[in-house]
Amino acid sequence: MSHKTNKEDVFEVIQSHPEGLDDDDISEMTGITPRQQVQQLCNRLAANNRIRRESVEKPGKRRKIHNFPVQGSTDSLSKGEDSETETWRRRLSALVAATGQAEPDLLDHALSLLAVKVLRSSTEQNSSDSGR
Repeated sequence: MSHKTNKEDVFEVIQSHPEGLDDDDISEMTGITPRQQVQQLCNRLAANNRIRRESVEKPGKRRKIHNFPVQGSTDSLSKGEDSETETWRRRLSALVAATGQAEPDLLDHALSLLAVKVLRSSTEQNSSDSGR
């Protein structure tokens, strides 16, 4: 009989709570301490697109990162193809967890930075073409 890992325990607890749990809740429910270990496990699960971490505002409490099951995720690692969409979704999920910012805000900021970069590159290209 094999013993489950802490990561599996955390994953199972999150799967059974679609309303979302913060790291303190998970630490309390699983007995995993220190809480930072739960945070690291959740970050890894989010990086592998097995859970979603999102900053949540609760009335009367400070803003905290909550962990949610990912639709279609099962107890075993998803065997699906690692498409480009899944890759950028994982990256976006990790950024949400790391910054506490909402996905639309992060995407808007990223697109603004990309637009500046593209315009700058285009302007530099045009000025070097005209110098010939």
